[in-house]
Amino acid sequence: MAARSHGLVQSPHRLSFDRPAGHWLERLPLGNGRIGAMPDGGVERERVQLNDGTAWSGSEASEFAHGRVGAATAREAVAEARRALAEGDHARADRAVRRLQERWTQAYLPFGELTVGVVNPPGEIAGYSRRLDLRTAEHVVRYEAGGVAVVRRTVVSQPDRALVMTIDVVPDAEADAGVGVGVGVGVGVGVGVDLTVALGSPLRVLGRGGAGRTAWLTNRLPSDVAPPHEPDAPSPVYDDDHDSLRGAVALRWSHDGEDVPVDEDAPDGPQLAARGVRHAEIVLTTGTTFTALGAAPRGDERDALAAARRDLDAAAGRGAVALRERQRADHARLYERVELTWDSADERLRRLAFLFHYGRYLLISASREGGTPATLQGLWNDSMRPPWSSNYTVNINTQMNYWPADVTDLPECLPPLFDLVEAVSVRGTETARRLYDADGWCAHHNTDVWAHTSPVGGGRADPAWAFWPLAGAWLCRHLADHVAFGAAPAFARDRAWPVLRGAARFLLDWLVELPDGTLGFSPSSSPENRFSTAAGPMALDVSSAIDIGLAREVFVSVLALAERVGRPDDAVAGAARAALDRLPWPETDEDGTVREWRGPHVMAEPAHRHLSSLYEVFPGPGLPAVLSAAVARTLDVRGDDSTGWSLAWKLALRARLGHTGRLPALIDLALREVAPGAVGERGGLYPNHLSAHPPFQIDGNFGFTAAIAECALQSHAGSVALLPALPADWPAGRLRGLVARPGVVVDLAWDDDRRLVEARLRGRSGRVGTVRVSLGEASVEVDLARGPWTVRPRPEGGLLAVPA
Repeated sequence: MAARSHGLVQSPHRLSFDRPAGHWLERLPLGNGRIGAMPDGGVERERVQLNDGTAWSGSEASEFAHGRVGAATAREAVAEARRALAEGDHARADRAVRRLQERWTQAYLPFGELTVGVVNPPGEIAGYSRRLDLRTAEHVVRYEAGGVAVVRRTVVSQPDRALVMTIDVVPDAEADAGVGVGVGVGVGVGVGVDLTVALGSPLRVLGRGGAGRTAWLTNRLPSDVAPPHEPDAPSPVYDDDHDSLRGAVALRWSHDGEDVPVDEDAPDGPQLAARGVRHAEIVLTTGTTFTALGAAPRGDERDALAAARRDLDAAAGRGAVALRERQRADHARLYERVELTWDSADERLRRLAFLFHYGRYLLISASREGGTPATLQGLWNDSMRPPWSSNYTVNINTQMNYWPADVTDLPECLPPLFDLVEAVSVRGTETARRLYDADGWCAHHNTDVWAHTSPVGGGRADPAWAFWPLAGAWLCRHLADHVAFGAAPAFARDRAWPVLRGAARFLLDWLVELPDGTLGFSPSSSPENRFSTAAGPMALDVSSAIDIGLAREVFVSVLALAERVGRPDDAVAGAARAALDRLPWPETDEDGTVREWRGPHVMAEPAHRHLSSLYEVFPGPGLPAVLSAAVARTLDVRGDDSTGWSLAWKLALRARLGHTGRLPALIDLALREVAPGAVGERGGLYPNHLSAHPPFQIDGNFGFTAAIAECALQSHAGSVALLPALPADWPAGRLRGLVARPGVVVDLAWDDDRRLVEARLRGRSGRVGTVRVSLGEASVEVDLARGPWTVRPRPEGGLLAVPA
């Protein structure tokens, strides 16, 4: 069989290859929200690249390690920018806000490597396969040699915080019969394999050792890592005058072979070895001195190693059988809630369903309670100087990572994001006061696990991306939306309310009165976009559409939360209510598009990847119907092709607008094959089906899943809208388990004409009562407090609802 460079989607839940990975973007990802693993599936040598979600450069002191912009300087800069914009001098405003910039955020880094060497029985290697099963979160490598099959199975367990690999040598006929899950595997096989196991790290190694059947390694994270767009800055930097994290990897194995003395002088460090192995189990754990988002590290490498060993002792003591059972049960509890199927599916539809499910799999693997949020690359990064520092880019990308969480029933994946927002809200209070003389809190377009909130760029960065103090307002959407999806009252009171109230306080102070009596922002940018001027492309003007849209959304959310938590007379809520009436709605430019800033401008890049002027359409609550034509015109002008995440945003926007005929082309672009070395803003899928910007950015995977959900179910406008935008080329099918506001689980089925067959609805909690269900212009009310309901279209028109 010819090698498949982009893998074979064997089912909507399985991706396979017929050769080992030749590139990192051919490896298949595993993760538990803390440990990320990328096995290469090698035959003689399996290399598993390891990540730890807490493995970042720097510390909480890094933001101001090289100085801090003072309050007086900042106030002068903001005042100068406002004067310049009032005079129409965009270039002067640009120069002014650069005075607010610090250096850069810190980077998410690779952590280690597990290397398993295999001396196979004599004979030709045949029947090779490696696959990732999304249902079991299991990576399987299988090949034949010398009359036997060698099978390696790897999982990363969230309940036991450990990577588990089993290696089995079995007769060919038994190779696919579930080996590696029980005692006695390999019995009757007269030949085994020789194995070696070693640990390595691209970080500064502080110590390593091996004894008996255990091995360990300690390392140090750099004190500073500059992003690739700072090519003249040294990177990585290990500076004893600046704090940084320490880490550790610990490993234990068991096998039925003969132990070989530890090779202390092996090139890759101390190497465990065994001869004649027919069954082996490897358990690996990690630890660092990271304590919490935004908090200082604590301890040294010995503490990190002690933490890793505690997890290792607990996990290894259970054995592979129990570890796998616990891992599978935990994963299935989340993954099996939602499924997309068709009555008949060609290869394209299988790939589409796989990509939808893959987004949920990746979020389960990358973001779990107690861990850190998914970065630009989720949990997986192999570069010591990754693109954009593999950080949290919060002018769309981090937010897009979590778009599918509530709607595809993965609320367990949201706590790391909420933890980050809370940490940023604490550190952003000082930033708001010092830079803008404002109460409340703010953040700019980049942050990291240390909760960096300052503008970045060191005084040299284009304000198009470096100046945007409304990132915190966008992050607030996720807390408010989680409440709308039915979060517990304690979440609304204790987590959402204080964060949103603080964001509203900042916005109220940052707003200015404009000459026409409305409120607006000056200076204001529209993330990463620019307009043409005589002095060249510029980014700053008054009141970008997204800034006003975010302010409107935060104020509406604060008012709703104030009622929910029993604070209707709160002073901030009262000020927000008064300000709402003075916020203008978007206007239309002469070309029929939604105006991006208050003043008319010619876009420097008409097909720019960001669609910030349409924020209120999606993910926001929607714009007045009178603007529908302008929204559609804006999308037409931007065009379809773009980066992977921009394709996902456009897909969601078209779904929100009901443009079913435009969806298939966008889906095809998102499914397009992209080579690992590709450049340019042409998104699609790498061989392992991770999303291409290019380079790799995982937001495209998450955004795609959310956009497909948006095609089948919408609930932003006050009703549970069934099948609002199924793509024009979809055959009969079903989508089970989506969630609508205010916590309604919905199973959907449709026919070949994309007409509803039936929908089954149930409340996810006892707090869900009567909801309105709509299909086009028809609607019906159901009381979910009485139990589940089935909704079907009536032959004569309208909807029929009956208890399920």
